[in-house]
Amino acid sequence: MTALVTLLGHRIGYSASPAMLNAAFAAAGIDARYELRDITAEELPAAVHELRSAQALGANVTQPHKVEALDLVDDVAPEVDRVGALNTIVRRGKRLTGHNTDLIGITMRLAALAPDPWQAVVLGDGGASRAVVIALTDAGAQGVNVVSRFDWHRIPELLIRADLLVNATPIGTASDESPIPAELLRPDLRVLDLVYRPSPTRLVREARAAGAAAEDGAAVLHAQAAASFELWTGRSAPLDVMRAALDADLEASGG
Repeated sequence: MTALVTLLGHRIGYSASPAMLNAAFAAAGIDARYELRDITAEELPAAVHELRSAQALGANVTQPHKVEALDLVDDVAPEVDRVGALNTIVRRGKRLTGHNTDLIGITMRLAALAPDPWQAVVLGDGGASRAVVIALTDAGAQGVNVVSRFDWHRIPELLIRADLLVNATPIGTASDESPIPAELLRPDLRVLDLVYRPSPTRLVREARAAGAAAEDGAAVLHAQAAASFELWTGRSAPLDVMRAALDADLEASGG
């Protein structure tokens, strides 16, 4: 019986995770497939319950369900308690355990992009934003300002004092939008956009045009997916295969 892993989210047709993880299963010789399941909040409890079946290895959980899914699993890993959100569910027998591999991916990319303590502005207050805040705190950030949609007007004044901007909203996904005006970007501002399609995003393109060091979320997606693969299978992830599949999928869609 082919094992099943699903991505639970809403409006997720843009996702590159199936290409990446199905390539990983094939390379590892694991009889499993990864599928998208676009569900509403009302459908989430039933979808998580189905993960208890013998066919399921588990799931990824993405926006807007990362917080609500907490109440639907039996146990959570320590990092989930810290973040207050999960993005990975693993089945063991009939029990479901929640994990947060977003934290792993974000931590790795922040260390590469901004190795020193910083003042940060984080756009968005959902599950991804929570992982960003924990990663920044662990890295010794001197100050973190989280901006929700209700406080968007504060972005210009906050960016004056910041040297790192992280977009943890879906703004720009599969579009040519940026969450902030280009004139707010400057050469000494480092930028991490968790959106990965298109790659690079408009925010990243405009930040680079302003002379800033900037990257989109493709590397974060790759790292968190590899960590999820290892949780489901107990085996090392084929990192090169996964990255090649991710890059091919993004290139095929024009970024």
